[in-house]
Amino acid sequence: MNQWRRCSCAQCRTRSLMGPVMLVTIGVLFLIGQYSMYSFGQLWPIILIAAGAVKVAESLASSEGHVGG
Repeated sequence: MNQWRRCSCAQCRTRSLMGPVMLVTIGVLFLIGQYSMYSFGQLWPIILIAAGAVKVAESLASSEGHVGG
């Protein structure tokens, strides 16, 4: 088991949001592509923006009580 999964600090909890945020972002982009004039090919940079937002939130979160190295 990864060390960050055992840890309950704010930084590790924020890091665990990366997967769900990426899945939701990709789903929303495909949905927008189906019902608007924009295609997934035009909107894919939003995936990078979402990943960057999660990384910024992770770096700003407190690591107080962090378990592991």
